[in-house]
Amino acid sequence: MPIRLLAVDLDGTLLNSQQQVSSANRQALQAAARLGVQIVVVTGRRFHSARPFLEQLQCAATVISSNGARIGSLAGEVYHRDFLPAALARRILEGAPAYREYAVTIFDRPGAGQVLMQENASLDGPLAWYLRNSPEVLELVADLPSAIRSDPVHVTFGGPPAALEPLEPLLRASAAADHVHLTWTKYLARNVSLLDVMNRGCSKGSALTLWARRCGIPRHKILAIGDNYNDLEMLQAAGQPVLMGNHCDGLAWEGCPVTLSNDQDGVAAAVETYILRRPD
Repeated sequence: MPIRLLAVDLDGTLLNSQQQVSSANRQALQAAARLGVQIVVVTGRRFHSARPFLEQLQCAATVISSNGARIGSLAGEVYHRDFLPAALARRILEGAPAYREYAVTIFDRPGAGQVLMQENASLDGPLAWYLRNSPEVLELVADLPSAIRSDPVHVTFGGPPAALEPLEPLLRASAAADHVHLTWTKYLARNVSLLDVMNRGCSKGSALTLWARRCGIPRHKILAIGDNYNDLEMLQAAGQPVLMGNHCDGLAWEGCPVTLSNDQDGVAAAVETYILRRPD
């Protein structure tokens, strides 16, 4: 049966190591869209960070951002939200004071305050990235938990893997553990890990399943392509999962095909194999 929905991750998948959408990947997505395949970009990035890359695709696309917490259009329409309740976000941060220097709270609003961090945030964490890439959305506050007055999209802890590894068991042993979903994104070659604290049940996979059902597309007609641990639920939700050649260690399972790497236009190769060449 032909694929009707293509779900593709952004970083490490659609983007190459130079943070670019290659012409081959762009043309492959455009060709799939012309065949009537729905393009859904599923990313851990916040919507406002992902949007400039997606506008380069020059084809219609739905955006599942923040690891499933938001589904919307490139124009900014919001179809679904699954944000972290403010009280729960405060409990998470209050229960991990030693990690607050690595913490980021993301809000679905434009301009300054879209990203909140503490004034003592470590430059080994996300602070350096935001100062370099998105200073206009960053606001530093004296006390991060007390600055949360509305539901954030999610809370993220980012930094060196060795510094963050003890955080997961700490959060899983906390009183908030039954109310949240934890998901890792790891870039070990860059010595960077991200632990996202999502609302319970929120993931790339749950959002993709919800959207496909709304569109009347069965699981066996979904192709999903990803490379990192936060892509696992999305890959499991698809009838045809495909791993990138640069996928993280331990993510592969028997029978799951692997395409080329993100620097070898792996998305284009997968689209060619499973959509453009596949007979009806």
